[in-house]
Amino acid sequence: MRFGVQPLQFLDVMQRIVDGFSVDLSKFSFPDFCITSVMEGFRHVELTMDIEYILPGSLKKDTFRKLIDLGESLGITYSVHLPLWSVELASPNPFVRRGSVESMVHSIELAKDLNPECYVIHITGALASEFTRLNIPRSYKYIVNKGMLSNSIRSLEEIVSKIDIPSRKIAVENVEFPFDLTREAIDRFDLSICLDTGHLLAGFSDELSIMDFLDKHYDRLIEIHLHDGFFRVEHGLAIRRDHLPLGEGDLPLVEFMKYLQFKGFRGPIVFELSLRDSKRSLDVLRNTCPWVTIE
Repeated sequence: MRFGVQPLQFLDVMQRIVDGFSVDLSKFSFPDFCITSVMEGFRHVELTMDIEYILPGSLKKDTFRKLIDLGESLGITYSVHLPLWSVELASPNPFVRRGSVESMVHSIELAKDLNPECYVIHITGALASEFTRLNIPRSYKYIVNKGMLSNSIRSLEEIVSKIDIPSRKIAVENVEFPFDLTREAIDRFDLSICLDTGHLLAGFSDELSIMDFLDKHYDRLIEIHLHDGFFRVEHGLAIRRDHLPLGEGDLPLVEFMKYLQFKGFRGPIVFELSLRDSKRSLDVLRNTCPWVTIE
């Protein structure tokens, strides 16, 4: 199985500052981060497209040529995470939706030469998540969520019409929004799925367990974001945690990996953690599931 990382995790950059290293953003090089990840034993890299908007010009044509060369020389495979900061494909505001659609299309076109295995997308964002937390009757919340889904469908229709890649290369991630509604959009546009284990374990996406989610949605699964998480109720308060290293939450790791092995899953499994926690998690995986072949 292929395990990978998102090399530019915010925590990794902050750790360099805490450890006393200089972070000169003017000399930022994404290929250098990729090389570091490969040296730590990972052969798949997920490129986070938000970096192009945080550090404009950091993902130039030359950058992608270097990434392609690295892929060929070091055996790296790639996927792309489309922007999620400051965008909302489900917004009721058409101007916000338009900008969000343009950001997605621009990012897809920018990364197309890399020929990534998939483009991970959040079809609902922070506003939709906020609405799912409204303290209103369940039937009213369903109406609100259906309205947000309708907006997402409008946005997806525009995106699909403007890109020339196979629709199945767009992998919709389960986020803080009911996934049964999200699945309607996936089926409508013939998209794929990126399962985020931590989001599901924290109760953000559905009431399904991890294994039930696999049984119900494996037919579209092409990538996994792997991290631990949990949902607890303590003293009447709901506590949700995700993006935890493996072993610190409720992920049934052995059962999960056996299911993927039985199904012959070949897609990338990306640790959505800092590099340090990704290495810790890989060690947990090796010790807990020694029969898993790690490529």
